[in-house]
Formats: sequence, C-alpha cells, structure tokens
Amino acid sequence: MATELRSNQRVRPATRTLEATALARPHGVPHGVPDGAAKPTVAPMVMERAARVIRVLGHPLRLRLLEALEAGERNVTDLVAASGASQALVSQHLASLRAEGVVGFRRDGPRVYYRITEPKVHRILDCIRDCDMPELAEGRDWAELDLTREA
Repeated sequence: MATELRSNQRVRPATRTLEATALARPHGVPHGVPDGAAKPTVAPMVMERAARVIRVLGHPLRLRLLEALEAGERNVTDLVAASGASQALVSQHLASLRAEGVVGFRRDGPRVYYRITEPKVHRILDCIRDCDMPELAEGRDWAELDLTREA
C-alpha cells in the first residue's frame, strides 16, 4: 500500500546508522553519555574563565584583530592595516585581549608582535563563521560596520 507524501515530508529509514545517531546528538553531549542523561556540569572556575573570554571578545574590532592573528603572529602595524583602525585604538583593544590572556606578545626591537594564546579563540571564531549571520543574508556589506569606534 503506497502512501502519498506531502512536499515537505522526507522518507526516513527504519533504522539509523551509527553516524546518523552521532550527528543527531545535541551539541556538547559526549558520545559516552546515553540519550536523555544529564550533561556534565562545568566547573565554576572554568565557567568564570569562559565568561571573561567571551566578554573580552564582545567587540567587533577585537574579533577582527583575532581573525587577523589566526594565520599566525603579526605586528601592530600589520593589525592596523588589516583592521583600518588607528594605531592607538588597535593598541587599546590588544591591551584588553592581553589582560585576559587571550593574546600574548613579544618585542623585537621597536616592533611588538602579537599571537593568540587562548586555544578557545579558534573554535569561537569558527562557530561565528558557521552561524547564520543575518547581516550577510540581508546583503549588508561588512565594510559598513564601524569597527573604529571606542569600546
């Protein structure tokens, strides 16, 4: 007996493969945890650190600077050119990132080189890239965003 499918229905197989089951798990639930089991809680110190990192990443210019640093170590002059912001503003935001341990630096003569030291930053930037970004969906150009305003 054939049944008619509506256009918005999909045919689902009777059994799920192991891969399909793994992909269907809620994000952040380890594979050893049975479905419906409580997620492990995050230690208070880890939660506090995560909150500080997320808070310091909450500015578009800081995110742009970190994105420029993903490729590796860069000096302040390169970061100024990449961001379009003034040297003073870039230095101010780098100081905020440095204070939270998100970036590190080294001096080489008169130049200061920065690098990402917080491993979570790469995953956070990947997550941002993977998210549905309404500005892009609306056709808004990222160049329109004012990254040079004060924090």
